[in-house]
Amino acid sequence: MIIYNKFEDFVTEMLHTNLHEDLILEGGAAGHMSHPFDDRSLTFGDFKKLIEAGLSGELNFEEDPTEKTDGQNVFATVQDGQVKFARNKTELITPMDLDSFKQKFDGHASPMVEETFKLAAEDLANSLLKLSPKDLEVFDNGKNFMNMELIYSKNPNVIYYDRDIIQFHGIKITDGQGNIIGEDNKPASSIAKALESVKANIGKTFTIIPPQIIKLTKDVNFDQNKDKFLKQVEALRSRYNLTDEDEVSRYHEMWWREQIDQNFADLSQDIKEGLLLRWAYDDKKSLDMRALAKQVTPEQMDAVKKFDKEDVKKKYKENIRPFEDLFLELGSVILKNASNFVAANPDAEMQRLHNQIRTEADKIKKGGDIKQIEKVEAELARLERIGGIESIIPTEGLVFVYKGKTFKLTGTFAAINQLMGIIKYGR
Repeated sequence: MIIYNKFEDFVTEMLHTNLHEDLILEGGAAGHMSHPFDDRSLTFGDFKKLIEAGLSGELNFEEDPTEKTDGQNVFATVQDGQVKFARNKTELITPMDLDSFKQKFDGHASPMVEETFKLAAEDLANSLLKLSPKDLEVFDNGKNFMNMELIYSKNPNVIYYDRDIIQFHGIKITDGQGNIIGEDNKPASSIAKALESVKANIGKTFTIIPPQIIKLTKDVNFDQNKDKFLKQVEALRSRYNLTDEDEVSRYHEMWWREQIDQNFADLSQDIKEGLLLRWAYDDKKSLDMRALAKQVTPEQMDAVKKFDKEDVKKKYKENIRPFEDLFLELGSVILKNASNFVAANPDAEMQRLHNQIRTEADKIKKGGDIKQIEKVEAELARLERIGGIESIIPTEGLVFVYKGKTFKLTGTFAAINQLMGIIKYGR
């Protein structure tokens, strides 16, 4: 059996990564933006600080919080006097010129998606070349890219917007080999402002805007909600006698050790360590399953295989759920105290979302198949745990920077997104 030789070194490295992050991809090359509960390097003390700051309306640790919008993601750069585009790592290495990028979407399954990218690319190709040589330096002749969101009123996702905008997010710095090695959010505002100064921010279809700064106010039930959420953090922290200085990764490791001890008490410790690496840290190379079969009984091997195939994903969800529910509900409370959303008429869009969720969910519960009904009921239950339908607001969430890292709070959006997927596609 092959067990990771330097277990302590491996654990130290893995504790500072987001478990299963490779399974969660957003916006192609843009990658995954973490919720606070995704980042195992945060401490319980950090969680408490985020709760108090969020409820106080003060998530401006390093930058003003901005809106996370529900559109299509694309990267653009300027290389050798041409505006070029990317959607994935390969294209970050060799970005596509306007004609090639438009051809990429020829005959797309969704005509509106095709229209969104083509029209936006045309506007960007015209606008970005009007920047001064000094402003263009931020692109480092094609190595760095502006990350942006395309919001087209004819092509809505979950949130309906009544404006056609390109919202800049920030610069992604690459090594020229398709790897993002850094980011700088400041040029999102400065480049948008520079375009406005030369009257190049308004194209034929889209208007280019900087990140939409969210206005937050102190929660009206501050003391009550602060006490509620801090008690949840305390309950998780105290389960394994941890301290505020402990990283949350310590909880997750101890939780998985507990699960393995309960389910495989008769296995040796070195095998348990291998299972911990395989299941808690998604390190498939830590344990050679064929070699393991020669060292345990057939019954033990069957139990390991069954758990590996049927239970690991369920256990991962069970492990993360209290943290996920905590921060999704916290997000829904904080977002109720937010304003200045991209949606021009947020009250009307909020009511539309409420009505659509209720109406469509009822239709599926009355006429859908068993699997659809189960999925809808599960998502409605999750929605209820984190604030209910009345807490739905017309935004995907907000983005803030803490300890040099970019995080998101999405509130009820994840549950809404899942529900809309079931409603639209039956899955």
